Amino acid sequence: MKYPTVSVNGVSVRVDSEGRYNLNDLHSAAVANGQATESQRPSNFTKSKSIKVFVDELTAATKIAALKTINGGPNHGVWGLELVAIRYAAWLNPKFEIRVYNTFRECVLDVVSNMNRLNRLDLLIASEAKEVSSCARTMNRWGVGGRKKLLNGTRDRIVSQMDPDMVELMEVKPY
Repeated sequence: MKYPTVSVNGVSVRVDSEGRYNLNDLHSAAVANGQATESQRPSNFTKSKSIKVFVDELTAATKIAALKTINGGPNHGVWGLELVAIRYAAWLNPKFEIRVYNTFRECVLDVVSNMNRLNRLDLLIASEAKEVSSCARTMNRWGVGGRKKLLNGTRDRIVSQMDPDMVELMEVKPY
């Protein structure tokens, strides 16, 4: 599953393939807006006993490691599921928590809105495909060896029964 990248205070917050957000990116967003200090780094947040209990419960409930720390490399930092990220934002600053919560909520609503649009489009495609299939069946019955041949054959028989001079005067041309 692909999880949406969010932007908080103009800082892009990375997300991994398991849906964990980079808490270091959130910290940068809070610091940039004056809503956190340098001492409020994610590593200090994760030392709290209540956070450890919360993370353990969330991990058990989701069957995904709710918190992951990566030392070094391009994806270094502390990564947490959405609830951990919101809890971290609350630990930093109540206004920042509201901002982060609303950002995540908007992402969810955007996904729901896009799913709704996608479902409507799928219904339209199915409806039009059914209509086109019906037209194709009608055209197939009309085509070579079908109703067109039957109607032209009937026309030819009628023309053959007419006086040849009348046929020339009418300049009848088959379709």
